[in-house]
Amino acid sequence: MEDILSLEVEDMEKLDFNELVEKIEIVKNYFHKNDVDIEVAIKLYGKAVDLLAVARKKLINFKKEKEEIDKKYMEFLERLEQENEEELF
Repeated sequence: MEDILSLEVEDMEKLDFNELVEKIEIVKNYFHKNDVDIEVAIKLYGKAVDLLAVARKKLINFKKEKEEIDKKYMEFLERLEQENEEELF
């Protein structure tokens, strides 16, 4: 738990998406325990919000990357189609 509590946002941004999800799961599991320390819990809650925000940013970037790849693929298909049409004539 200490490793999560010591994380700063800059540290979180260096983690890959799977590492972020793993840390979020650790926090979630902590809250499912019966013997939760309220002081630790409030600090973990704040870190969880930061982890979720960083993970969301990464997901947004993944979506943008995918859209860019999709765009390139569509351009490729259009070029192929144009080349095929030109070969027919």
